[in-house]
Amino acid sequence: MKKVIIFGGTHGNEWTGVAVVKNYADSLKEEFKDLDISFVLANPVAHELNQRFKDEDLNRAFQYLSEDRPDSYEHQRARELKDLINKEPCFVIDLHTTTSNMGKTVIISHDQTLNFHVSSEILKDVKDTRVILSPDPHKKYLASQSETGLMIEVGPVANGVIDAKVLDGTLEILKKILRSLSTLTTLTTGSIEIYEEIEDIYYPQNELGELKAFVHQDFQGKDFFPLKGDYTPFRTFKDGDITLKTNEVLYPIFINEAAYYPKGLAYTLCRKRDLNY
Repeated sequence: MKKVIIFGGTHGNEWTGVAVVKNYADSLKEEFKDLDISFVLANPVAHELNQRFKDEDLNRAFQYLSEDRPDSYEHQRARELKDLINKEPCFVIDLHTTTSNMGKTVIISHDQTLNFHVSSEILKDVKDTRVILSPDPHKKYLASQSETGLMIEVGPVANGVIDAKVLDGTLEILKKILRSLSTLTTLTTGSIEIYEEIEDIYYPQNELGELKAFVHQDFQGKDFFPLKGDYTPFRTFKDGDITLKTNEVLYPIFINEAAYYPKGLAYTLCRKRDLNY
């Protein structure tokens, strides 16, 4: 797999991916000359506005390509990006950041040997990186438009901000992916530790759909912290705690992600397991 397309700015207010596309394309192409690498600013209009999107979330828009949405810029942009990806077999890398304390993470949306192989190589060499399995049967994500590809998700960083540590972490993972593809001669089977998404947890709301509670101060920033039995993720505006329970060891991710407030999503629970590929 020598054709690689790297997308930044799928969400226009995530400046790290935009910075990579605009400032590191030439040096990465020079470093990995045996790869045919393209760099694409995925959502230039949203980035100009410094917003996550203009009309709809581009990273959810691909599932609606069979529909007619003439008033949506992201719908038209999704068609353009899909056509670009479909030109030839390619490995897609989509660069994202998060306001949550996720550290360095890689997200796999397709059960494909190359994706697991590359992710396994990342875990060997990039310290403190985790791999999330987020199946995407409806192919809503940009990275899902190719069977081979990964999302890079690094945080925490505020929207509309470039943070040196987050940028360096993104480049570290990106270079490892490119190095793995560059040196790959044959695919091997193996085992990889993954966090598999199993349940979304939403904020408590009143009958008007308004928040009744927010993320508890002792739960904030505890992404990937193991939970078992009773735990307290929320505090009400009247200083009352809300306790939930798990019957097995589970791991929360994307705790208090700013972009998920419109959906009321507080965090997602994952199960950690070893996956053979």
